[in-house]
Order: sequence, then structure tokens, then C-alpha cells
Amino acid sequence: MTKPNFIFKATSVFAFCLLSLTTAFAQADVRTAQAEPSYEVVLQVVVGSNDATQKNNLPANLNAVTKNLRNNFAFSNYNLSDTYIGRVANTGSIEYKTLSGNFGQPQNSQTPVFLDWTLGSLKSAANGKGQNTIQIQPFRFGARVPVAVGNGAVNYESIGLTLFRVNLPENAPTLIGTLPTPKTGETIFLVLTVKSIEE
Repeated sequence: MTKPNFIFKATSVFAFCLLSLTTAFAQADVRTAQAEPSYEVVLQVVVGSNDATQKNNLPANLNAVTKNLRNNFAFSNYNLSDTYIGRVANTGSIEYKTLSGNFGQPQNSQTPVFLDWTLGSLKSAANGKGQNTIQIQPFRFGARVPVAVGNGAVNYESIGLTLFRVNLPENAPTLIGTLPTPKTGETIFLVLTVKSIEE
């Protein structure tokens, strides 16, 4: 009579130990997931033009980028058009859709500009020198802009830029692409900054 009782107790102890181990591993997984870093993503849209009515109004954090632009492009003015900020965890993504107030032409309530950008699968990794770098795949920036076709009619055309895989240094504003606007003699410059956030 004691043998079955002993087997029952041994089985119960084994099941309890197995449950405890499973719970401990699950809690360890939760702690690991919570330890993943978070990042602040800042996308700055800079417009280059030769419009004499515009004044250079770039913030100080874009000084290095501005020097690069002036060395490679002949525009007399560079202005910060828009700034977008998002927060994402490691391996996370961002999707952003909005109306744009300045995309190469004045905003008009009758013909707004629809803008969207997507940042997918942000990952942090060390480069060959041991420095932190950010990998994004993909990055897409696009807009639907009104184009006059005559007789007061307007068609919407899609313009945009897609980078299927891009690496950039952490916490350093980086020029990742250019895009002509519908307005002659204007170009949009996309500057992306990704920096880690202390929890």
C-alpha cells in the first residue's frame, strides 16, 4: 500500500520541480525581453533651393550634414522643413502617415500633400571597429503630391525613395537620401538620427 503512495508523491514532486523550472525560464525570458534597448528615431527633412526669400534655418545638430550638402550641391539656401520623432525597441518598426505642410509647394486645403514614411526592423550591431551601428531594412519615404493637368484638374502622383537595407552610425545625423520636389530647382534631403534611450 505504501509503494503506490510513494510513487504518487515522487511524481508530484517531479511535476512541481518541472513547473518551477518552466516558470523560472519564462520569467528569465520576460526579463531578457524587457532588457532590450529602446531608440529614438529622428527624421529631419531639409529642403535645398535657390529661393532668395528663404533663409537658412538649419539647427546646430545638422552642422556636419550642412557642410556635406554645401560641398556636393549648389543650392544657396537649406531649410529645415519637417522633423518627425518616433520611439522603437530593438528589431521594431515605425509607420508614419500625415499631411505635409511643406513639400516643395505651399499647402492648399483643396490639394493637400499626403506623406508617409516607414522604418522597418531596426537592429543594433557593432561594426568591425567595435562601434555601435544601426541597421534598418527597409526605409521608405514617400508622398502623394498634386499635379495640375489643366482646366483646373489635379492628379495625384506618387514620389518617393526606398532603401532596402541601410547602415548608419548611432547618434549621428546621417544623410540617407535625396528626392527632387515637384517645384523646379528644389531638392529634399532626408537626414536620419537614431540614438539609444536610457530606460
